[in-house]
Amino acid sequence: MKIDILLFTQTMHSLLSSYLSLQDALSVCCEILTDVSNKKFVKGVLKKVNEGKKFSEVLSENKKEFSSLYISLVSIGEESGTLAGVFGHLCSYLKNKKNMNKKIMQALLYPILVLITAVIVVVILTVFVMPRLEGIFEAFANSSEDIGIQMAKIKVNFLITSIVVLLCILLTICSIFLRKINPYIAIGLDSLLLKIPVIKKFVMTFQMYDFSFAMKLLTGSHFPLVQGLLQAKEVLSNQCIKQSAENVCKKIIDGYGVGESFEEEKIFPKYLTVWIKIAEKNGNTAEAFTQICDYYQNENENILVNVTQAAEPIFTLITGVIIIGIISQFVIPVFNLLGAL
Repeated sequence: MKIDILLFTQTMHSLLSSYLSLQDALSVCCEILTDVSNKKFVKGVLKKVNEGKKFSEVLSENKKEFSSLYISLVSIGEESGTLAGVFGHLCSYLKNKKNMNKKIMQALLYPILVLITAVIVVVILTVFVMPRLEGIFEAFANSSEDIGIQMAKIKVNFLITSIVVLLCILLTICSIFLRKINPYIAIGLDSLLLKIPVIKKFVMTFQMYDFSFAMKLLTGSHFPLVQGLLQAKEVLSNQCIKQSAENVCKKIIDGYGVGESFEEEKIFPKYLTVWIKIAEKNGNTAEAFTQICDYYQNENENILVNVTQAAEPIFTLITGVIIIGIISQFVIPVFNLLGAL
């Protein structure tokens, strides 16, 4: 069952901020929401809460929809009586994530359309155009050896181009699929991404923002540091960075300093490790992660602006290269053959 998490969070924040009890807020939320799936979900939650279950326990039954960070923060809000504030923080986090994802998709929309167009052109030329041209030139190929040789070259070049395009598509699909089912492949692919300078900055900035925001919320709610790290690492989608965060937790449990543990994992940026060391000295962990979160939020916005501005000229150039490739491999040879008839 697909649930609009942001809408649910916003609605609950507004209702709980109006000093309604949890049960009343859920009841009103069920009336306000119009989507059938959302309404059915909230009804189920309200029923279980009325039966005596904790709100966070009910949400944990939907782990595909609600992250461990979300559930942990709701649990803290229940115990401390600050559920409205927790939903406010979660609402802010989800809004920022949605806006960033939207901007990324806008930046990627043009190249995706270019790729789809290139694939469609190759398919049309392969399936419809080439067979008809073969029929046209077949009669002349028997009488002219030169025309037969040129036609064979066109077919070979076009076949190679088609195979390369299809292999690229299949490789991408297989990589995405294997990354989901095999953790070792996921770590290998994510590690490879972090070796490409431009992509590394992009991935690291977004991952550190998610991580620092989660830690800011958890430490601000007086969550124990190690438990906070164990929860916050779940927001990391890059498996290589996530593994490093797990290693940090193990080192802290073994008695190593927090700053030292982060520093030994070379993957983490210097800015992060310096502020964690400062927090370790002055004991103000929540303030340190607030500073880190603000920094990476600004970095994210700058990257998105730069990517958006650079996307159009870069992919216009790529489009030109694709068109020139199609013309040189197919159009020009065909016209040469037509001129030779």
